[in-house]
Amino acid sequence: MKIAIVAAMEEEALIIINNINDKQKYTYNNFDFHVGKYLNNDIIVTVSGVGKVASAILSTTLVDHFKDIDLVISVGVGGGIEGKTEVGEVMIFDEYAYCDADATYFNYSYGQIPGCPKTYNGSISSIEKVIDNIAYKKGMILTGDSFFTNKDEINSIIENYFNDKNVLSLDMESCAFAQSFWSLKVPFVTIKVVSDVIGISSNDYEKNLNMCTNIAQNTLLTILKKL
Repeated sequence: MKIAIVAAMEEEALIIINNINDKQKYTYNNFDFHVGKYLNNDIIVTVSGVGKVASAILSTTLVDHFKDIDLVISVGVGGGIEGKTEVGEVMIFDEYAYCDADATYFNYSYGQIPGCPKTYNGSISSIEKVIDNIAYKKGMILTGDSFFTNKDEINSIIENYFNDKNVLSLDMESCAFAQSFWSLKVPFVTIKVVSDVIGISSNDYEKNLNMCTNIAQNTLLTILKKL
């Protein structure tokens, strides 16, 4: 398979980059693309930077310059929801939406971009056959242009607009990746590890970042070995 690995931050990609063989680096639109092999798979690893716009530009650049990608996997960390997640848990998402998009005035669902689906589906089927022995939670991730710290605000959004969904996490990139690759017609899925439970501790993210990025990347390497 030809698999692209995308991360928001360099820390979330370094282990993957260091494990690919026959490595070459290409730079397009100020993004570095590390191209090589991991066992039987052709691998492209790249870092988008933080936020929706960076994710969209990276996605388009990736598909413009690297053809016939079979699967894109986003890897990294995300804030978890109190009562549903704990620090260090692996999450794989089958559904994506924005938590700060509101076109309800025009009869769209909250979180829906006009002209686009209400939510985006993750291609868990692409990896489901090889994750039976991995402990993970499956659910929905919401994306917005904020680093989320207020649990009451997040709980209100979930209760008012996504109470029929299994929302596990929030971040600043995943739904933008999902929308981009939906438009570009490339299968996409996100694997995240809970770095902090939103609103529980102010410094959990910084304290747990290294541990959780390591868990996320080593989980992905385990998956890649079986694809």
